[in-house]
Amino acid sequence: MKIILASHGALAKGMKDTLDMIVGNQVSIQAYSAYDEENVDFASDISQQITREVNEQFIIVTDVMGGSVNNAMTELVLRYKNVFLITGMNLPFILSLVTYTKQINNDAINKLVTEGREGLINVNEMIKTIKDG
Repeated sequence: MKIILASHGALAKGMKDTLDMIVGNQVSIQAYSAYDEENVDFASDISQQITREVNEQFIIVTDVMGGSVNNAMTELVLRYKNVFLITGMNLPFILSLVTYTKQINNDAINKLVTEGREGLINVNEMIKTIKDG
């Protein structure tokens, strides 16, 4: 399984840096900061990699639904059967994905997405709930 993080600006690279700091260097994860000088043609680069590694599963995680990065990656989902696309990148989701040890399929992805959503917490509300207890 290969994981590709793709975002506008440096979010994807920052996410990978943070992930590497927490769980060690992850060689199976690539980060693309779309449209910067280094990744002008990021979609083509990713497409070529998927074409070369047809027996590999790819999970692409983008920053925002409807954004140009996600739209470009949606084209890859339509073209290749070995690609999953998840949008709304956050660290809890990425951590769950990287540490997931079972077979990746739609059910597993849905479970991981739920875990990622649960990582989004209004701490003020949590504190209030505890105090009001």
